[in-house]
Amino acid sequence: SFSYSADGAEMGKLMVAEGLGVTVLPDYSVVGDPLERTGAITCRPLAGDSTTVLLVVQRSRSGSVTRAARDLHRIFVERAEAHRTVPPAGPAPSPAAPASPDP
Repeated sequence: SFSYSADGAEMGKLMVAEGLGVTVLPDYSVVGDPLERTGAITCRPLAGDSTTVLLVVQRSRSGSVTRAARDLHRIFVERAEAHRTVPPAGPAPSPAAPASPDP
């Protein structure tokens, strides 16, 4: 039996793409990723998942802020708003689930 560990999502995704196992990552780390778009990895929602993500951006009210910092703040706010307006994915239907009998 082997056990692998990764110190970040990117390495975990590469290990999965190489067939070394599975990993649990937030959907925003997988959906749209080049490995997901090419079919090397896939995103499967967890049944009953109600995890929330809290992202806090702190910046100084005084002093000048670089354009890069302003752009990063804007991107975070836009992504957070898009994430908030997308309904959470429900559990994937199980292909092995038996059909319900007619009453």
